[in-house]
Amino acid sequence: MKKATLRIIIIVLAATILFTGCSEEEEVLTMGFVPMRDGEQLIESLEPLEEMISREMGITVEAFTATNYVGVVEGLGSGQVDFGFIPPFAYALANGESDARVALTVLNASGESSYQSQFLVREDSDIESFEDLYGKTVAFVDPSSTSGYLFPGAHLYDQGIDMEEDISYLYSGGHDQSLQLLLSGDVDAAVTFVDARERYQEDFPNALVETRVLGHTEKIPNISVTISDSLDPETEEKLQEALIKIGDTKEGAELLAELFNIHGFVIAEDRDYDIIRDTAKIMNVDLSNQ
Repeated sequence: MKKATLRIIIIVLAATILFTGCSEEEEVLTMGFVPMRDGEQLIESLEPLEEMISREMGITVEAFTATNYVGVVEGLGSGQVDFGFIPPFAYALANGESDARVALTVLNASGESSYQSQFLVREDSDIESFEDLYGKTVAFVDPSSTSGYLFPGAHLYDQGIDMEEDISYLYSGGHDQSLQLLLSGDVDAAVTFVDARERYQEDFPNALVETRVLGHTEKIPNISVTISDSLDPETEEKLQEALIKIGDTKEGAELLAELFNIHGFVIAEDRDYDIIRDTAKIMNVDLSNQ
């Protein structure tokens, strides 16, 4: 090989290596979820959603599944998660800890951006008002549950009932389990989201007949799409537009409903979640140090 030709090849190779080394890394957004079923299966199920969002935004989107909401909240704070689907109480925590901000609130099957908890008693119970709960046993779901503890607890406080002195209570571990305890007569009242009796109708077919609603809590904001503080406003706006558009398409609506029982999105503001903070104060929960 002639020296001149060899020199040209070396120059081309060097230029190629130099160009490759200086090229910008592909932008990737990470979206956080908490598995509502088998984690591996969820990852596979999320692939179509990843593709839809990536296509709409022109940015590659990859899913990150945490074992619990704290994992997504911490990921938002560290910048490892760019946006996450988390419940309202987790949003208040993320905002308090890392200035993460809410971008969207999801819509339920009724097209609403909020829901309520309900107090249930057995149909044949002599409990007709909240005053009748004095001395009774109430099933809550979990101390970290927004609809299964925080809002019902605050509602009792508003009714003048001290949970520690005026009633007995226990944590069932789930909305369906609270319903089961009530139907079996192990507790006098139970709190669930509205209306768990229809959601678990297959497991408890007599629940709608054998129980009645004593009252409801204040409205609770639905699950939020929360953005890391490190994400720029332009990308946030693209994400809002992409998710709203996906929720409006037949293919996207079916996927979101199947995966998360989500039926669309609306733009949200931080003040929409003030009721979470107010309720946390009533229940002596410090959102800044959780």
